Amino acid sequence: MRNLIKDKGFEYLIYALILSLFFSKAIPNIILAILSVWTIINFKNNLILKTKVTYSSTIILLILLIFLALKSILFNTIVYDLKVYRGIFLLFWLAIVFQKITDFKTLKLVLLWGINAAILCSVFLISLFYLKNHTLPFSNTAEVNELLILERPYIGFITVLGFFLSIEKAIFSSRFNRLWVVNTILLFLFILLISARISIITLFVLSIVYLLFYAKISWAKKGMFLISFVVFFGLIVLTNKNISERFFVKSNLEESLKVASDYEPRIVIWNCAYSMKQKADYNPLIGFDGYKIISNNFLECYANTIENLSKKEYFLTEKFNSHNQFIDFYLIGGLIGLGLFVAFFIKLFIEVRKNFFQTAIVVSFLLFFSVENIFYRQFGCYLVGIFILILSHIKNEINE
Repeated sequence: MRNLIKDKGFEYLIYALILSLFFSKAIPNIILAILSVWTIINFKNNLILKTKVTYSSTIILLILLIFLALKSILFNTIVYDLKVYRGIFLLFWLAIVFQKITDFKTLKLVLLWGINAAILCSVFLISLFYLKNHTLPFSNTAEVNELLILERPYIGFITVLGFFLSIEKAIFSSRFNRLWVVNTILLFLFILLISARISIITLFVLSIVYLLFYAKISWAKKGMFLISFVVFFGLIVLTNKNISERFFVKSNLEESLKVASDYEPRIVIWNCAYSMKQKADYNPLIGFDGYKIISNNFLECYANTIENLSKKEYFLTEKFNSHNQFIDFYLIGGLIGLGLFVAFFIKLFIEVRKNFFQTAIVVSFLLFFSVENIFYRQFGCYLVGIFILILSHIKNEINE
C-alpha cells in the first residue's frame, strides 16, 4: 500500500483535482497545495529541470507575463493587477506540477469523466426544472445559470473540449469505440439543449477547418460538404426557438441588430473598450498603467453612454470587464501585449498544425478567448494549463 501511494499517489491526486475542478473552487486549490508541497520536496527530480529551453508558445506566454508584471511594478499597480496575473502564474505552476504525469491517456479519460459528470448533474437540474415548469429557459433568460453546474459559456466550452476528446477516443480506442461515438453525440445534443452560442459557432468553424485542411477528399466533395454544413447550421439556428433567440434572429436584419444592441452586453462593452484608446493616458505601445484605470474607464463609459436606467444599473453593478482576452491585453499592454498574445497563438498553431484534435482544442480556446477573459477566472486558468500540457505532450510524441 505504501509503495502504491509512493508510486501512484501523485497522479491519483492530480486526477482528484481534475474531477473536483468542475464542482468546487476550494477543493482543487487544497489538492494543488498538497501537490505543490510534494513537488517542492522532490523538485530535484522534476522533469522541468531536465527540459531543454526552446523557442515555444509557452515561452512567448511567459515573456508576456514578465512584461506585464514588470510594467505593473514600474507603475506601482502590481497589488491590484495581481488579481489577474496570479491566474497566469497558476497556469505556469500547473505546468511544473504536472511534469510528473506520464499516463496522458488516463489524464484525458479523467477529463472526460469530469466533463460528463458536470453535464449529467446539469441535465438532472434541467429535468427537475422542466417537470415543474414544462419549459426550458435557454434563450436570453436569467434562470439559465441556476440550472447549470457552471455558467453557460463555460459549461458549453468544456463540452466542446469533451466533444473532441470523445471523438479522438472513438477513433483511436480499440475498446468501447461505439460508446465514445454515443458519448460524442450526447455532448453535441447537450450543446444544442443549452443553446450555447459560442460553442455552436466553434463546432461549425471546426467542421469547416477539418473539411478544408484535414479531410482527404476531392475539392468537389469538399464543396458539397461545405454547403451541407452551412445548411445544417442554418437549420439549427432557424428552427430551434431558444437558439434563434440566442442569435437574435428576427424578421429582418435591422430588427435583429436592434435586439442584439439591446440585449448583447458585449456590443456596449467593446464600444467602450474601443473608445478608451482615445484617452490621453493610453499609451499605444504599452497600454494603460494598470487594471484599476481600465476598470474605472469601463464604469465611466457605462454611466455616460447607456441611456436605459435599468440597463445602466445592471452594467454598473456587474462591473463588466472587456469580455475578450485580446482586447484586454491591448488595453493593459498596448501593441506589445497584444502582439505577444497573438504571437503565442500563431506559434501554438504552428506546433500543433499536423494533428486535427490538437488544432481543434487551440481553435476552441482562440474563439473562447474572443468572448471571455479566461485568465480572470481560476477555472479558466486551470483549463488552459491542463490542455496546453496535453498539447505539448502530443506534440513531442509526433516530433519524435
